[in-house]
Amino acid sequence: MSSDYGYINARVKGMKAKLLGQAFYQTALDASDFKTFTAGLMQTPYMRELEEAQARASGLGAVDQAVARNVYHTAHGLLTFSDGQARQLIGMLLMRFDLANVKAIARGKHAGKGLEEIQGSLFPAGELKPSLLEQAAVASDMAAAAQVLALARTEVTSAFLRAARRYQNEPDLYTLEVALDQAYYAGMLERAEAAKAPAALKRHLQLEIDAANLRTALKVRGMGAGAARELFIRGGRELRRDTFEALIGDQEGALSALTGGTFAAVVTAVQSDGGLGAAEAEIRKVLDEDAKRISYAPLEIGVVVDYLRRKEAEAAQLRLLARGKFYGVPRAALERELTHA
Repeated sequence: MSSDYGYINARVKGMKAKLLGQAFYQTALDASDFKTFTAGLMQTPYMRELEEAQARASGLGAVDQAVARNVYHTAHGLLTFSDGQARQLIGMLLMRFDLANVKAIARGKHAGKGLEEIQGSLFPAGELKPSLLEQAAVASDMAAAAQVLALARTEVTSAFLRAARRYQNEPDLYTLEVALDQAYYAGMLERAEAAKAPAALKRHLQLEIDAANLRTALKVRGMGAGAARELFIRGGRELRRDTFEALIGDQEGALSALTGGTFAAVVTAVQSDGGLGAAEAEIRKVLDEDAKRISYAPLEIGVVVDYLRRKEAEAAQLRLLARGKFYGVPRAALERELTHA
């Protein structure tokens, strides 16, 4: 293990070179069926995990397992060769998978999904052990799942336990998810401060908080400013609480307050009636570009931030492609969905 960013970033750049390129996606989109798609995936760095998964499962389940295991191996690979501050920050960055997994379990319990469907949406690459996530996935309901995950005693699982208790009286999934976001970002900022993270990473985290607040504001727009009080995530940089409340209250000119800033393209997407899908694509583009920008510092953690965003996007796109081919989604529709994955 090494705490030398020069060494760590060189290893990460080697991993980045193995990410799937445009040629794979075009071939996957052109695949005539699910079988042809999996044959193509077998020719990629996912081969080992797919072979192992096909020995245990078939169809979509095998692809989901292969993708999840590949992400797990990738995340833990980063930890095996890093030490010191870099290891602390990588561990912090992997918390995003914990947040995603807890949300996936909460959504599954809320919707009454089956075990296989919940398992298929998990990426066990953070601090939460795969076995613990499995136990939570099989739990009888939201409260029981939260009790299981609380054993891990992380910022997100503690928040999940509190939110699940509230959910028993007010079964509002969106409020529960915002509570998880609030705990996650507060934990990220605390860990970044404790690890003396570089300024560029702190700014990126603040941008992620701005993005989360903007997503919330656009989703619940028109609910009235009163609803905003419990939904706002503290710690952002650009999207202030008054702007957030104005957006949720759908006040005239609220969107215009963002036109001169980082999220100007999101405003354009909303005003051109592109819908939430178009707005989400622009928000993601802002975060991707910022991650790419901070990756240019050769002796900081930005290279890892950029790589993890790309790896996460790749995993989401593979699962989307697998479902598209499995259910026979037309190529044009699947290609459109890929841009939002």
